[in-house]
Amino acid sequence: MWEEQPHWDCNPKPSKGPDDALGCLFGQRGTRPQDDTTDAGGRSEPRTVTITTRQAATLIAQGSGITRQPPGPKVVISMAFIVYTNPAVRYQTTTILGTAIEVEFTPVSYTWNWGDGTTTTTTDPGAPYPNQTVTHRYQHTATGVTTSLTTTWTTRYRPQGDPTWRPIEGTIT
Repeated sequence: MWEEQPHWDCNPKPSKGPDDALGCLFGQRGTRPQDDTTDAGGRSEPRTVTITTRQAATLIAQGSGITRQPPGPKVVISMAFIVYTNPAVRYQTTTILGTAIEVEFTPVSYTWNWGDGTTTTTTDPGAPYPNQTVTHRYQHTATGVTTSLTTTWTTRYRPQGDPTWRPIEGTIT
């Protein structure tokens, strides 16, 4: 609880340093209770670290990827163009104030941009043939059409070794 543990704010700074993967300038809140007590073992009280969605977004390095069927650069107009992505949860670890922090990224929605002016948003990552669930039928022949995917993620974090996950408000795209 706030009354029991110091709270550290993360204020954005212009550039990340080698010990600061989240790009934060840490400082204690001015309203923090002044309590310099230690426990019976002589250890100082634990610090609470708060991570924002913006900070977590700097950690995720890879999207969920696109697999298309049929493979290759061409699509047959009279057939369904099948796409799917990898819905796996991703994990990243960073260090804040000397504490290893594990961050979990869970995909919650997928927006497919078909490159023809249409999009499809779904919570389904799709599946390969013959159990396909995300498809598109192009209406006209075209060249230079690119299909893209925007994945939306929810995030949560915990200090390494702590069984309790803490949600990070908002989503990342």
